[in-house]
Amino acid sequence: MVVISSTLTGDGAAQSKRIPLTQLARGQRAVIDSESLTTLAEADRCLLRAMGIHESCELKVCKAGAPCIVEVERTRVGLCGSVASKVFVKPCDGCPAA
Repeated sequence: MVVISSTLTGDGAAQSKRIPLTQLARGQRAVIDSESLTTLAEADRCLLRAMGIHESCELKVCKAGAPCIVEVERTRVGLCGSVASKVFVKPCDGCPAA
């Protein structure tokens, strides 16, 4: 299941804090920031897409660090640190469980 969501601030505005995937802790959930994928090499984008990581998809960190292991659509995927550090996400601690 792919969930597209935004976190709202107290005044109702969408929160757009972007951080590298490598800065998330184990158990944290986030949504992929689509802009960050455009800066990756085409080969990396294609590989991520094949593994289920695409624009606006939700993920959960299973293991922080290198390799970074994330759960996407009930599948765990390992990313090398150099790629994970280039993928930016928007944390969404209120995202529903996958």
